[in-house]
Amino acid sequence: MDRPRRRDRDRRRRFAPGIEGLEFRRLPSLFAPISSYTLFPGSTSLGSYSSSSQQLAARAAIVRHDYDRYVGELKTLELKSQATPEEFLSLRDDARAICAAASATNLPPAVANNTAVDVSLQLDRSPLYGSAKDSGWAVVSARVTTNLDSLDVPQPLIDRTLADMNALADSAGVSSAEFQTFTNDFYRLRDAESSLPSNPYYHFEDPGLFYSQHLRGFFRHWGMQKDTSEARLKADLRTIQSQTRVDPAGITVLHRDVHLLESLGAAVPSTTNQQLDDAYLAAFAEGVPSPQAVSQLRTNLVTILGAVGTAPHIASVNRLAADAPDFAQAQGVSASNVQTIVADVGAVVDAGGDESLNPFKVTIRHAYESPKRASVQ
Repeated sequence: MDRPRRRDRDRRRRFAPGIEGLEFRRLPSLFAPISSYTLFPGSTSLGSYSSSSQQLAARAAIVRHDYDRYVGELKTLELKSQATPEEFLSLRDDARAICAAASATNLPPAVANNTAVDVSLQLDRSPLYGSAKDSGWAVVSARVTTNLDSLDVPQPLIDRTLADMNALADSAGVSSAEFQTFTNDFYRLRDAESSLPSNPYYHFEDPGLFYSQHLRGFFRHWGMQKDTSEARLKADLRTIQSQTRVDPAGITVLHRDVHLLESLGAAVPSTTNQQLDDAYLAAFAEGVPSPQAVSQLRTNLVTILGAVGTAPHIASVNRLAADAPDFAQAQGVSASNVQTIVADVGAVVDAGGDESLNPFKVTIRHAYESPKRASVQ
């Protein structure tokens, strides 16, 4: 074989390595690209970042464990509670009555708001005081009385509130050992959460906020009552709509005014809500409300609301009054239909409809919320 042909064959067999371009990749990370993190103070390298990140993840895992334990203990206390929806309604009505009475206080706004927060906390903790003896209840009563008295709450309402708190504590039945364990874990979790840096990936709900927003768990069958009342309202609305064959505009008025009635009822105690319902029903006694009946309806509702008549609530009253003739038409000009819907709405309100997550929260309504600023929407 001649040498030139052999060189050609060797050249064809020779392997020439190549380089294939790789796609852009990021370092593995649980939450985000490494470039999106800010290195911890004092860290100047990826190695120091990695170490700090691991330490933070370990601390967050401990907090997660404390958080889960706290949540589990609260659920356990709630499941063994024998508190009733009626006791829920009583203390909730106390809180709403306190809101109305305290809105006339002469305390500076900042002081009044801080006192209202203290009262809210004291009401919220009622289910935990089942093991409190006479001396313990004397301390609780003194604190609640001092705060409510400073807000110009009348003594009969103070006495009723304390009685309802005591009854709820007895029904919840939290023992001394359970109270101590729960309290210790509460503060352990709060301290552990405060040790974490501000980071959305390691955020845990404050134990106090979690507790106040899950208070309804202490009341047996409360959720069932709420679901039942809401289902009844929806069913009756469907029945009336099918019977009257109301047009889309009428359906809009019907659902809007149901919501407005619910929102007004959620701002006042049950007895006041009943007065609002009675005044509303009176406007439909003769069928479609006349202009005079509409005017009287507005006046009556504003009067009944009293101190609770903030600008948004007065705007709701104005809308209800203006809608009254169309509401009657949407109900087939039937006083019976109107009464059915108003009764259904009242049941939803009593079961906790359209209220804040903390049903016992006390809010002070100051002068700047005067209803004079409201207008028809």
